[in-house]
Amino acid sequence: GKGKNATRGKISVSFKNNEEFERLMKKLAIVIPAYKVDFFETVLFSLAQQTCKDFTVYIGEDCSRDDFKSLIEQYSKQLDIVYRRFEVNFGGHDLVAQWNRCIQLTQNEPWLWLFSDDDIMGPRCVECFFNTIAIDNGAFDIYHFDVKIVDCENQIVRIPTVYPSVIDSETFYRRKASARLDSFVVEYIFLRDIYNCTGGFQHFDLAWGSDIATWVKIGADKGIKTISGDYVYWRKSKKNITPNMDNKMVLRKLTADIEFTHWINEFFHKSSVYRFTKYAFFRLVVHYSQAISKSQIRLLLDKAVGKNIISFNDAFIINWTYRFIQLAKRVKDVLYF
Repeated sequence: GKGKNATRGKISVSFKNNEEFERLMKKLAIVIPAYKVDFFETVLFSLAQQTCKDFTVYIGEDCSRDDFKSLIEQYSKQLDIVYRRFEVNFGGHDLVAQWNRCIQLTQNEPWLWLFSDDDIMGPRCVECFFNTIAIDNGAFDIYHFDVKIVDCENQIVRIPTVYPSVIDSETFYRRKASARLDSFVVEYIFLRDIYNCTGGFQHFDLAWGSDIATWVKIGADKGIKTISGDYVYWRKSKKNITPNMDNKMVLRKLTADIEFTHWINEFFHKSSVYRFTKYAFFRLVVHYSQAISKSQIRLLLDKAVGKNIISFNDAFIINWTYRFIQLAKRVKDVLYF
């Protein structure tokens, strides 16, 4: 990471006149990296129900075995769709690369919205976005919708904490890392110029933390603005990697977390953030302690020491008390089940 100051002052978005503002307002690219067809029709239906259709949908199919084409054809008269089937699968080994090549399908629309093949946007989302940037006169580089979590039957199962009207990047990171806010990738619309200027999606294995790091970069100067008036509905299912507690997957996620935390420290370069990331790392150790053995945690602690996330003494204490940490987490899980 080059640090926050490396991106400051390079891009300044201003609208010379009302005609230019109107031109930029009417261009939004909704980008869908597609692989699972299970809920894809629900996605297309939610797009077709938008009260404002000033957008183009770009669908990049990641060499799936599922039939996306016939569904897309059904909605081709209702939506402006650009569809591309990629013959080589990227998402299975490099999800960020798949995101990037899908964004490359777009046609220079100033605003980008990375969506998904199984989530839903409320019918007024696009309208509310354009209304908000009209009121703000394009004052922000990244916008956010509050989220409701749905199950496979589209029933709401949880409503996460709402965001403040504007949240700065550091506060956003701290609240996300301490589980005071949720973030799901698909509820953000961002300005292409800033996305390009800051180097696009930050790369980590499994794209684990890539979205958070990217929103931190894009929102560094002006903060993240929340759009009111409608919601994005994020689908919780067994196919999400977030709840996956398989040992190999957890090892990959924790390794990516270490890389992400190191990036955060480098980006903010503040002693207060260093202190907080040490606390955040300990939270992760506790959270995953049921899936990670004592020998595995030693290797992860060595990595964290090497990245200056924790000290050697911190690692020694965590290693020495790890059996107790595992027991305490097991008891907590039973009590709060």
